[in-house]
Amino acid sequence: MLTLIAAQTLDGFIARQNQPGTDFCSDADAAFLRSALKDFDSLVMGRKTYDTLRDRIQNSDTTRYLRKIVTRDPASHAADTKPDLVEFTSAPPDEILAELAKRGRNKTALLGGGEIYTRFLSAGLVDELWITIEPLLFGAGTPLLSQPLELQFKLHSSAPLGKNALLLKYLPQK
Repeated sequence: MLTLIAAQTLDGFIARQNQPGTDFCSDADAAFLRSALKDFDSLVMGRKTYDTLRDRIQNSDTTRYLRKIVTRDPASHAADTKPDLVEFTSAPPDEILAELAKRGRNKTALLGGGEIYTRFLSAGLVDELWITIEPLLFGAGTPLLSQPLELQFKLHSSAPLGKNALLLKYLPQK
């Protein structure tokens, strides 16, 4: 089971222009994400997302999940590797999920960014899409997808997060 989790602005950006990170997200979304991640046994993210969260990840004391970081050059991150906790890979999406499954890791959260979302969606591997809509407009920034891709989803549920954010959960239409 692969769940894509993202927060975005009303105009579809997951980060400000030339400024990585989700510091624009509400406290309610942050609390939701912390709580939701407890149900996953592995996390997949791109190298840029990892770089933004590196200190937090490297100093985390949780052994609950394995973090797979997708990068073009895994060897350059050898110093950050912690077997079964933080690992780097250049494998394609289907191989990443197959390897996680072999290790008994079957509930994975896909945490970004746009290039990684696009790769896994293009491969048809996303089982659920959870999007938090934050009440902001950036006008420019990092889009949810890094290239054109047309897929159709059906709304599974919606719920307010705090006073102004909205969590939307979608399932892909096959």
